[in-house]
Amino acid sequence: MDDINQTRAACWRRRLRECLNERGLTQVEFVSALNRTYLTRFHQKDVSRWLNTGNQTANGVIGFPKYETMMLIADFFGVDVGYLTGETNETSFDLEKASSYTGLSSDSILAIRRWIDAPDGAPDDELRSWRADTIDRMLSSSGFSELAAKMLTLYEMSTICYSSPERFQSLMQSLAASSDLPDNRTFQLITGAFYGMANESFSSLLKDAYPTPTEQQFEYSLNTDSADASDTQDVSDNDDLWYGAL
Repeated sequence: MDDINQTRAACWRRRLRECLNERGLTQVEFVSALNRTYLTRFHQKDVSRWLNTGNQTANGVIGFPKYETMMLIADFFGVDVGYLTGETNETSFDLEKASSYTGLSSDSILAIRRWIDAPDGAPDDELRSWRADTIDRMLSSSGFSELAAKMLTLYEMSTICYSSPERFQSLMQSLAASSDLPDNRTFQLITGAFYGMANESFSSLLKDAYPTPTEQQFEYSLNTDSADASDTQDVSDNDDLWYGAL
């Protein structure tokens, strides 16, 4: 093997073993699960060979498995082959692209994906659609940029506070210079004001993204108990009514 393939082989060995450890699988348990899932006929000795890819033996260097086998292994663990061989540090190229495009960390993207995909470990297409729409409405709301700006201010304050206490103290003192209150009380009022503005923006965003029914609409809904199913469906589909009420 050349240096590039040796590097990829070393990464393959490490990450394949990490995948096994994360699942809590022994070599025997892994090969049994792999065979059940893909109707293959691998053996424990095959797994041992995969885990020693690139290592020198009396018969020469152990090569990579066939690419079809590598794809099965990667699919079993929910990653791309490129992750196992070190071509990307994300578990998939799609995740790498999403992270690069949005500027968000892969952990953030995966957190959203996990919440949308498998609530309580039970995937449900309809519920997945509701959850995705919930996030969509929040991020596309006209109030999101305002809330994000307030959150940025809080993040900056928090970062300065812990990374540069002297600078933070100087900043607070300059803000409190015109106040007759004790410094600690002024600090509480200032930080409270920033959090209050963020809460106000968040409340505004929620009302914009998930509008509640007006008083007239609510009274109307109470007076339509005898409406037929089609009328009820028409009312529930109205975007002005409580979105997501079950």
